[in-house]
Amino acid sequence: MGYIKEYDFSLLENDVIQAESEPATHNWQTIFPDTLPIIVEIGCGNGHFLVEKAQNQPENNYIGIDIKAKRIIRCREKQTKKQVQNIKWICGEAFHGLQSYFKDQSIRQIYMTFPDPWPKKKHHKKRLFQKDFVDLVFQKLESEGTFVFISDFFEYYQVAYELIQNDERFSFYENNEKEQMSTSVFGQKWLLDNRDIHCFAFKKNSQ
Repeated sequence: MGYIKEYDFSLLENDVIQAESEPATHNWQTIFPDTLPIIVEIGCGNGHFLVEKAQNQPENNYIGIDIKAKRIIRCREKQTKKQVQNIKWICGEAFHGLQSYFKDQSIRQIYMTFPDPWPKKKHHKKRLFQKDFVDLVFQKLESEGTFVFISDFFEYYQVAYELIQNDERFSFYENNEKEQMSTSVFGQKWLLDNRDIHCFAFKKNSQ
């Protein structure tokens, strides 16, 4: 059995909002030192994808949301090692985090990366990507803001796609995000397992 690195919980003390205990905030300009566009990743895993994005694209500010504190610690390890400043984290449930910590029409782009598919039919109601979540995404995205959905579970991908397909508030667009996701912990895992990765992207139509 390989060595498992211990978790340094002190890393949660900086750059991390604890959604269960901290009051909601709607002003990221008091947290970031500038007013750059906001990019959000829901389900940031161990931070491979988002830390690399933030490092390579300093013209944006990045926020990762994940419910598991230990994953956020792994994200923070990568962030501190690479000394990336334009990234913060929310440790908590994704719907609550998106609803409570962002102003309406304040997010430029949202990534939903390898969400829990809850494969058993009796558990489908626990899936995040449902009608109320789509309404929340519409509420929080800027005009022409974008959303990228990536999953290795085709049935969930198909259901999510169909939910957006006839929604006149959004339009699909071509993207290459699936290839970029090979940097993520889940992307690497599923590619090694020869699983197909499914992706669609849509933008909020101008109002």
